[in-house]
Amino acid sequence: MVALLALGACEPGGKSKSQGGSSKAERSAPTTTTVATGEVEVQFKDGKVTVTAHDAPRGLVVERLAREAGFQLAGDLDSQPTNLELQDVSMEQVIPPLLSGTSYRAQWRFDKDQDRTLLAKLEVGDVPAAASASHKPKLGEALRERFRAMRDNKPTEKQKADAAARREEHARTQADALEELRSSSPDMRIQAAADIEPEGPALHTLIDTLSSDADPRVRAKVAEQLADADGCVASMGLVTATADPDPSVRCAAWHSLEMNCDESMLPNMQPQCAKETDPKVRECCTGTLEMCE
Repeated sequence: MVALLALGACEPGGKSKSQGGSSKAERSAPTTTTVATGEVEVQFKDGKVTVTAHDAPRGLVVERLAREAGFQLAGDLDSQPTNLELQDVSMEQVIPPLLSGTSYRAQWRFDKDQDRTLLAKLEVGDVPAAASASHKPKLGEALRERFRAMRDNKPTEKQKADAAARREEHARTQADALEELRSSSPDMRIQAAADIEPEGPALHTLIDTLSSDADPRVRAKVAEQLADADGCVASMGLVTATADPDPSVRCAAWHSLEMNCDESMLPNMQPQCAKETDPKVRECCTGTLEMCE
């Protein structure tokens, strides 16, 4: 008999919370193997996965995993070039780095005969209930053709110009928001913080604002925005904000840490939660620690 476990979900741009202590170091990294560009190799044995991909379409990697490991697959798979090199790891360590940046839903089952938990079904993207019955046939070949087409069809000059214009507009928008973050109006600073993407130099500006802005509403909005940031700088800035004098800021920081923490940060987070006196904030930090442990 096989017992089905709970269905876990990840949101776009977030990090999987069903994988307790998974580290950001496990994200896709450039591979040094000789696997040809656009190809992927997958082995599944005794519940362990070895996967190597070199600029392979992400959908092709997922499809190959499904075939080797025997789980059901549904949803819209993309052709994002993916580099991945993992050896003899559990499926739980493969899925989060592979599907980072996209929503997915994983259903696990416990196999008594093998005495291990196995992936039963993987739904990628916003999958309607009717579409989750089975994955599309010949999905791997379709993705290969799509990836080849992307490489062969070079962009036109107009497409290049449009892309450059979009990048320039995005840069102007970010620059305007960073300027408005210096406004004397707290409402303008709140809106500016919501418009700034927490990456590059802007990330450091947001961290400074989180620690120095006079209005707690602005600090809370910055803490909320940092949920979308990657890396230790954002995470440690949020940990520092858990000592903010305003409880709404502290709670916002704890909520964002759910998306940024791993086991290595627990020694910094646990003492902060232990000395929290506000009941509502204590509830926030306790829930976050449960997700990160």
